Amino acid sequence: MKLFIVYAMAATLLSTSAIANERKRPPANVVTEQLVFEPIKVTIETVGTAEAKKSVNLYPAAADRVTKVAFKPGDYVEKGDVLLELDSRRQVAALKRAQIDLANKQRSFERLIKSKAKGAVTESQVDDAQALLDLALVSVAEAQADLDDRRVVAPFSGYLGLTEVEVGDRINQSTMITTIDDREQLFINFTVPESSYSLVESGTSISVQPWNNRDTRYIAALEHLDSRIDTQNRTLKVRALLGNSDDIFRPGLSFKVTLDAKGSVYPVIPEAALAWGATGSYIWLAEDGKARKKNVVIKQRLRGSILVEGDLAEGDILIVEGIQRLRENTPVSTANTLANR
Repeated sequence: MKLFIVYAMAATLLSTSAIANERKRPPANVVTEQLVFEPIKVTIETVGTAEAKKSVNLYPAAADRVTKVAFKPGDYVEKGDVLLELDSRRQVAALKRAQIDLANKQRSFERLIKSKAKGAVTESQVDDAQALLDLALVSVAEAQADLDDRRVVAPFSGYLGLTEVEVGDRINQSTMITTIDDREQLFINFTVPESSYSLVESGTSISVQPWNNRDTRYIAALEHLDSRIDTQNRTLKVRALLGNSDDIFRPGLSFKVTLDAKGSVYPVIPEAALAWGATGSYIWLAEDGKARKKNVVIKQRLRGSILVEGDLAEGDILIVEGIQRLRENTPVSTANTLANR
């Protein structure tokens, strides 16, 4: 029993001595910085298809025989250029007849106005002449519209596609003349997974690479997002806008689309501040002049730094150098503090 008491007293003395030595030990010199948060970087890769910003199929407004084809496939045309004409002899004659009738009605109306000033005609006669003049104006407008319908014109400037129509063909309103594409800008249409739709915002820059030239990247801007998720494949349709003033791309071309989005924010730490132990990864914070251990989970590795998740707050003092000699509650000297990154 006496021997046990002696051992206990010795152990107590040693423990007391260790505590005293710990208290006398100078604080560990460490380098610190304030903890900051950054959004996690999310990369979405998918396949997109080019579409002309403006593209239509051209059809005639009337049925008749083709008298003129004024274009070749691949031509660039300006808005309003005449591309095709139909036989318009009857329409020209009808317009001329309507114009002659209008001129007669105009003269009759002017004579009645002069006669009314002399009191030779009544107000109702003048009103009737005015109505006939108005109807003549309508007839001229209708005849002009019928004549205009004998021509197919470019609705906007662009490039024309192939055609099967030739002079002498008899066509109708269901006969497609050709296509016209404004390729100055192209839409790149693609889809993103349902899980990523909240990361996509209009105006976000994306990079696109044509599959036939994977060495070159081009920058496009997100233009439109669909209003709903496709319930069949759980994706969202997205449309980006790509400049094509050099006319090097064609509608229908496929592209590799890469979108770098920003997700949730996490603390960012230097790689040197991360340590590993039996419970996994952890970091050291300086709190009230002492080292505090905080377990963390790695969310993303960046160049020279790491995004982590843990019980951390922006502005916490992170120990970035000198962590090798730290233990829980070790006194630390934080005189060496780095500027915020």
